Amino acid sequence: MGSRSLNKEDHEAIRMVFQRLCEAEDKVELHFGAFKGEFRVLAEASDRVILGISEVERGQWRLKPGSRLTLNLLDRGLPFEAVVDFQGHGRIHGAEACHVTLPRLLRALDTHRLADFSPDRPVPCAFGDQQNNVRDGTATAFGEDGLELAPPEGTRILGDMLRLNATSTVELRAAVGDSLALPVRVAYFGERVWGLRILDSADPKLVGRYRQWVMEARHRQEQKDRSRFNPGGLEATRIPGKPDPTRASAAPRLLVDKDPLLLVVAEDEALCARLAEALGRKYGLAALDGSQGLLRPSLASLGVGERDWGRVKLVIIHQRIRAGTASELCRRLVKKEGCPLPVLLAGQEEDAELKRNRAIAAGAVDHLVVEPFHILSVLRTLDATLALFN
Repeated sequence: MGSRSLNKEDHEAIRMVFQRLCEAEDKVELHFGAFKGEFRVLAEASDRVILGISEVERGQWRLKPGSRLTLNLLDRGLPFEAVVDFQGHGRIHGAEACHVTLPRLLRALDTHRLADFSPDRPVPCAFGDQQNNVRDGTATAFGEDGLELAPPEGTRILGDMLRLNATSTVELRAAVGDSLALPVRVAYFGERVWGLRILDSADPKLVGRYRQWVMEARHRQEQKDRSRFNPGGLEATRIPGKPDPTRASAAPRLLVDKDPLLLVVAEDEALCARLAEALGRKYGLAALDGSQGLLRPSLASLGVGERDWGRVKLVIIHQRIRAGTASELCRRLVKKEGCPLPVLLAGQEEDAELKRNRAIAAGAVDHLVVEPFHILSVLRTLDATLALFN
C-alpha cells in the first residue's frame, strides 16, 4: 500500500463529505477577514452548499456575491480546509440561509498524523500500558505505518498510561478477525488519542497483513459511501420550517381492496393507478401521497397498530415523493419505526445496479424498475420478495 494524498479532489467524494455533514447536522467553520463563525450545513447540491447563516450575520460580515471565504471542517475526525465563494442568500423551508460554492479541493490538514483512513466507527482493540497491564482501547484511524488509538473511558492524562516514545503492543483481533499483534511506539499525542507508529523491528508478514486489511477496509468504506451517495443532493432532516419527520402522513387511499395488500408511497398518481390496474388481479394496493413523517400512525385504516402492520405485507417507495428522498424515508421506516416488512425502492431502469446497492444500503430489499413499466418484471420482483418474507 503506497503512500497517497489525503486531499479530496474528486467532485463526488467532496459532495459525499458534505452529505455526511448534512446527515449528522454538523457545522463548518468559516473565516472572512477578521470574522470567524460556525454554521450548520443545511443542504448540498452538485454545485453549492447551503449554510445556516442568518441575515444579521451576513450583514455583519458584509458578504457579497463573489466574496471569498476559507472553510474548515472535520470529516470522520480528520480536518480539511477549502476556499469557497459566497453566492447569495435566501431561504430554505423558510429558514434563513446562504449559498457558497462547492469546493474544488478539500485540503487535508495535520498530514503528519498516522491517519490515512478513518472508519465510520472506532475499532475496539487491546493494548499494553507502561506497567504491562492489558487495556481496552479503540482505534480511531489507521495509516500505512501505524494508527491512532483512544484510551479507555475515564482516562484523564494520556501520558500517565503511555508516555511519549513508550513502546507497546496493539492487538487487532476484533478488526482483522485473527490474531494480529503489532509492536508500536508512541510517536505523538493527538486530541485524546495516541499516534502509534509500528516499530521497524516488527515482523514484515504481520505488517503486510495489517496494511492489506487497512486497504480492504478503506475500499469497503468507499463502496458503502458510494452506495449512500445521493446525486440529486441532500437536505438536513431538521430545518426550521421543514415538515416535522415525526408527524404522521396523510391517510392512504385504498385502490384495490384485496389481500395481500401492498402500500405504495408516491406523489405520482398515474403510477399508482397503473400499478393498481396491472397488479389488481393478484394484489391489493393502497397509495399514500405523503412522506413528511412516520408512516405507521397514518395507516390505522389498513389495520396497522403499535404491535403489527395489519394488512400491509410490502411497501414500495417511489423515487419521487413530496419531501426528502426515498432513501431517507426508507431509513426512517426501517430504523425509527422498526418496520419488519420488505421495502422496495422504485424508479428508473438507468443505473439499476447502482440504485440497487443504494436501496440495500438504505434498508430496502431491492430496487424495483417501474420506468419503463414492464408488468411481468414487476410481478416477478414482487412475487420473489414476498416469498422470501413468508
